[in-house]
Amino acid sequence: MATIRKLRGRWQAQVRRRGMKPRAKSFDSKVEAEKWARDLETQVDRFGAAPDTKILESTTLGALLERYQREITPKKRGAVQEDQRIDVLRRHDLSHRTLIGLSQQDIATFRDERLASVAPSTAVREMAILSHVLEVATRDWGMPLAKNVVK
Repeated sequence: MATIRKLRGRWQAQVRRRGMKPRAKSFDSKVEAEKWARDLETQVDRFGAAPDTKILESTTLGALLERYQREITPKKRGAVQEDQRIDVLRRHDLSHRTLIGLSQQDIATFRDERLASVAPSTAVREMAILSHVLEVATRDWGMPLAKNVVK
């Protein structure tokens, strides 16, 4: 059962379950706090302990691109070209988005912007890089992403 309490003018929801680190989050309204707690409890009941998404709130797509460029790209055959494409991705506004706030709508907007200025094949390659970055982050780096928003 979640605990909802008023704390310094905001509403804090706290969910404590056995086998899971206690999770708490503050909201402007009691309704939002109750909804978050209910959703988290449902997720825990369905899938077991919920992953800690705090890291997604502080990590940006740009940080993932930088790590990917440093650790994964040099081992590839087309490293020089991929390095240039990642530099383009890192300069785009999309790279400043946190992972928790990254949506399919953001990706679609990025794709449409790129299609207006580059060839379709270039946009496809950039989308493939974004997809692989998110896949590697989930699989190898332990980022608790719910899904790959590029796919």
